[in-house]
Amino acid sequence: MGKSTEDKIIMVNSFKGGTGKTSVALANCVHSCTQDGFYKNIYFIDIDRWGTSMSYALFPDEIKLKYFDEYEERYYDKVCNTVIEDKEKGTVLKAVLLNPVANRRQDYDTHGRFWQHSDISGSIFFQDLLSFLKKCISCEVNNLFVIDCSPGLTDMERSLLNEFYSMRQNGEVSEIEELYVTTFDASQIRKTVECLNDAKDFLKRGERNVSIVLNDLHNWEFISKDYDDHKFDWKKDAENIIRDLKDKNYMKIRYKEFVPDQVNASMIGYRKKLIDNIDAFVLPHEYRKEYYPHE
Repeated sequence: MGKSTEDKIIMVNSFKGGTGKTSVALANCVHSCTQDGFYKNIYFIDIDRWGTSMSYALFPDEIKLKYFDEYEERYYDKVCNTVIEDKEKGTVLKAVLLNPVANRRQDYDTHGRFWQHSDISGSIFFQDLLSFLKKCISCEVNNLFVIDCSPGLTDMERSLLNEFYSMRQNGEVSEIEELYVTTFDASQIRKTVECLNDAKDFLKRGERNVSIVLNDLHNWEFISKDYDDHKFDWKKDAENIIRDLKDKNYMKIRYKEFVPDQVNASMIGYRKKLIDNIDAFVLPHEYRKEYYPHE
C-alpha cells in the first residue's frame, strides 16, 4: 500500500560562497507558503555545520532559538523554530538551524558525542538528519523540505542525495529536486559547469530534476546597459552552459532576477527579518519558468 501523502525534498547548493544560495532556498520556502496550502509543513533546513548565520537573518535577537545541535529522536519536533504560520491555509514554515557560535572542533566530547573527529561528527550529523526527516515524513500531512547546503558537493551532500533517491524509490518521498546556484560571474559559472560534469557519474538513480539557477545577485542587467560591447542576455548564457554540460538530459536553466528588496533587507543598519519582508522572498516568474535552450 503506497503513502497517502506527498513529500518533496529540494537540495539547494552552490560550488562557491556568495551566490545567493540561501536566498534561493528561502524563496522556495516562502513561495510554497503563499500557494494553496498543498504542503502543510515547510521546513527550511540549514546544514552548514562549520558556520551559519541563518538564526541572525530569520529571527530577532531576543528570541530564544532551538538548535539542531540538541537533536533527540524522541523529541524531534523540539528543534523546529516557527517562522511563518498561516492558520487559514494550515501551513507552517519552520526553520531547523545550527548554533551559529558552536565550535565543534574544540570539545572532543560534547553532549556525549565525539564531534571533534570530522568523520565521526559527520556520520552522527548525517544519521540525525535522516532520522529527523523520516520522523517528519511519518506525519500524515504533505511536507516540503528545503535543504540549504554548505557550498560544494561534498561527501555529505552526495550521501544525502543517494539516500533521498533511495527514499523516492521506496515510496517514502514523492519528489527530489536539485538546485545549483551561481551568479553571472564567469568564473562561478565555469566552476559550476566543471563540478557538475565531474559529478555526473556519482549518482545513477534514474530520472533527476536538476536546475542551474542563474542568480542576478548584483543587478548585472542594469550594469551592462552602460557598455556597448556587452549586453546582458541570460538566455545566451544558458545556451553556453548547456553546450558545455556533458549530461544535458536532466538539466534545466532558470533565471532569478535581481530583487532590490531582498538585497536591501540584509544591509547592515537596515536588517529586516524574513517575517517582516516576506514579499521580497517570493519566487519571481523568471525563476520558476524552466528554460531548455537545447531543444
